[in-house]
Amino acid sequence: MSFVFVAAVALTGCRRKPGPVGDAARAAASKPVTTTFARAVARDIPVFVELSGTLAADEESQVATQVAGRVSEVLVDIGTRVKKGDPLVRLDTREASLRAAQAGATVTQARERLAFDSAKVFDPDLVPEVKAAKEAADLAEQDAARAKSLVDSGAAPVATWDTARSRAEQARAQHAAALGAARAAYAGMHAASAQAGIASKQVSDGVVRAPFDGAIAERRVAVGEFAQVGRVVLVVVADDPLRLKLDVAEEDIGKIAIGKKVEVEVAAFPGQVFSGSITRVGASLRALSRTLPVEATLPNADGKLKPGLFARARVAVPDLREKGVFVPVSAVGSTGASSRVYVKKGAKVEERLVKAGLRVEQSVAVTGVTVDEEVATSNLSELRDGADVAPGGLPPCNGSHPSRSVARCSRRSWCSCSWCWGRSRTSASASTASRRSTSRW
Repeated sequence: MSFVFVAAVALTGCRRKPGPVGDAARAAASKPVTTTFARAVARDIPVFVELSGTLAADEESQVATQVAGRVSEVLVDIGTRVKKGDPLVRLDTREASLRAAQAGATVTQARERLAFDSAKVFDPDLVPEVKAAKEAADLAEQDAARAKSLVDSGAAPVATWDTARSRAEQARAQHAAALGAARAAYAGMHAASAQAGIASKQVSDGVVRAPFDGAIAERRVAVGEFAQVGRVVLVVVADDPLRLKLDVAEEDIGKIAIGKKVEVEVAAFPGQVFSGSITRVGASLRALSRTLPVEATLPNADGKLKPGLFARARVAVPDLREKGVFVPVSAVGSTGASSRVYVKKGAKVEERLVKAGLRVEQSVAVTGVTVDEEVATSNLSELRDGADVAPGGLPPCNGSHPSRSVARCSRRSWCSCSWCWGRSRTSASASTASRRSTSRW
């Protein structure tokens, strides 16, 4: 008996009286949470084809050198905006410049020798050497003709005719040789001019220029490196507009057409919608995936979107409509990757996991909620499944107004839009005036 008594005393001594902290916690847990409610409403929503794809540059160029040389200057870096023709990289072109100067001097020398006027058509007979040779040949021909006359008249020996004839033949040969030399010099002048053009082009190609408007995506060269012909030094992308590459399932092909509007969202800018349109539809399906390649074009003047971003796209199908249940955006909370709402059940709330869909102004379509159910729209962080609630204030407008010809005295029948707020105040004032008049009697 004594053992039982001692044990009872020991157990009684181990018990602690509730402290002020525990009482406060239990009181806070049992205290109703003040919140506002809004009714879920039904709306017609358009049918969308949900797609996913990747943003790509409208054009992408791996810019390479056309001549060999040491890199003397890199004028851009990753992210630099460029215009078509802007210089990007400079090579050391001093050797090419010297070759160009040498070829130019050769051209000048040939023109002076030929007395060539580039504004006129080349005539070899106008070359000084050819003109002199022709005059000498004409004179020798005349001397030969006179010598033959003298020989025929017996006034001169036959040797005189032979000598004059030989001189005339030599003069003709010299004239022909002068003509050939003039033509060869003219061809040489053309060759030298071509060499000068090539050398000048090499000097010009020593500056690598942007092929189109865009931005630098990659830099693959540094100052001091020796770049061989064809060395890729930069990658330039045209990022305005961008292409959105999509794969459309076989059953949705009939809902896709060129010109249809596309709404695009990316994880980098949550909640922001980018608009574009379908501009290209593939000619055939991919055999393995049974999908059709489709491309949309998205304006990107501000450069926010980047090639390579994963994107989700929606293409509206105007001919199809379906019913959806909408609740205020403020009624949807999130826990990690899950969305939830708190549905009113008497004086408590029930937590439901939902899937948020189309957003229209301040309402969002959800699954898991039925029409006319009331959902909490404030103090969601204080709510939990089965929590006691105390309605307070007015809920945000859900677009479902009561008939304007019917007066409502309960504030819970109204939302917080300007019309409902005015009607609720009018109804409350009328109710107060009625109570005052009754009290006088």
